[in-house]
Amino acid sequence: MKFKGIPMEGTLLSFTLKLKAKGYVPLGTEDGVSVLKGEFAGYKNCHIYAVADKSGMICRVCVEFPKMDKWADLESCYSSYKDMLTEKYGEPKVCVEEFQNKYADDDNSRMYEVQFDRCKYHCTFACKNGDITLEITHQKFDCFVQLSYYDKANQDKLRQNIMEDL
Repeated sequence: MKFKGIPMEGTLLSFTLKLKAKGYVPLGTEDGVSVLKGEFAGYKNCHIYAVADKSGMICRVCVEFPKMDKWADLESCYSSYKDMLTEKYGEPKVCVEEFQNKYADDDNSRMYEVQFDRCKYHCTFACKNGDITLEITHQKFDCFVQLSYYDKANQDKLRQNIMEDL
């Protein structure tokens, strides 16, 4: 799996340096997660999270798009990227788009549902070398669209390590 043309392999440090060379600004590293900031797919000020497994090898990359205050903006961003991912990779293998409260029918009530974990909007695309998940999510009251890249080879290694622990 590649992210921005960079193979998702090697250590967290080496992967972070490659992202820095592409123009992303490192903000820090903590607990196996390197945080960078920059432009992604037309959006400025995105946060990029490069995540390492317990051995320090890169296993996942997440793009957090800028926070949005309106449901219409969240849904538009999500739908736009879902359409492009579908065009590139085919129909998602998993797609859930629903609110726990079926009466959430206006912008404010839908944002409330997102902020309180009562909105499930996510889809996962199977790629040759891994999976890509697109979702509408939040941190506290900040709502945003997030795109996550999972490298199959690294996920398989991580799963094997977990299996050995069991």
